[in-house]
Amino acid sequence: MRFKIAVVQFKIKQFSPEENLKKAEVFIRKASRKADIIIFPEDFLIGGNIKEEFVDYKKRYRKTFQNLAKKYKINIIPGSFTEGEKTGLYNTSYFIDSKGRVKARYRKINLWLTERKKINFGNKICVFNTKFGKCGIVICWDLIFPEIFRRMASKGVKIIFCPSLWYRSWRDYVKYNKEAEILHVNALCQARSIENQIILIYTNASGKLVTSDGNQDEAIGHSQITAPIKGVIKRLNHRKEEMFIQEVDTKILDIEEKYYRIKQDIKKRIL
Repeated sequence: MRFKIAVVQFKIKQFSPEENLKKAEVFIRKASRKADIIIFPEDFLIGGNIKEEFVDYKKRYRKTFQNLAKKYKINIIPGSFTEGEKTGLYNTSYFIDSKGRVKARYRKINLWLTERKKINFGNKICVFNTKFGKCGIVICWDLIFPEIFRRMASKGVKIIFCPSLWYRSWRDYVKYNKEAEILHVNALCQARSIENQIILIYTNASGKLVTSDGNQDEAIGHSQITAPIKGVIKRLNHRKEEMFIQEVDTKILDIEEKYYRIKQDIKKRIL
């Protein structure tokens, strides 16, 4: 199955959801002429710093993207946003089809350390059917936990979308490697796609932001699409805002399965 996906490495204007929404619509309009799917980064409307005034209790952002999907006739993964329920707050992502219907909802399972102070852990993996094949969604820090990918692979997923807000994080390890986070993301994207026989679409943000712990940091960018055999299909090797449109073909997954039989073994051995 061949399809085209628009990956938006979005430069976030922090705490300015209306401005970010307007710019998102520009990207959606441009992508709608050429792509089947468009994906945005994690928490790209607000900028990764959880504040009560920006919690979406009424599903306003989801409804906005449903309208945009229907208007421009394109499937959208609208990054993620903090939604509020009676049970608490959740970092939530969706797959919205080109008719504006919600095909899937995912609540982030593996929360980053500072998120855990305010956000509830999700507890369900997200696997769903589309005309492009069986798909799944993870968010950012999920990338570092192979177990969630294994569980999704056992259900036959072929394409996994990963909206992310991954920072450079100037910690003590910069004396060993100042580009450590870039190294980690690049390695993880390739490993997850190879070991689980999937096409992974990783979308990160751009720009300098104030993080949840009050420090300033910078998103590393490096949005990319990886697949078995091919490795990196397309990667933005920078931290600037950019959208790229890339055709992918899930046939390569069948070729890998023919010779490696990874999915067969996963289904037999999954814990």
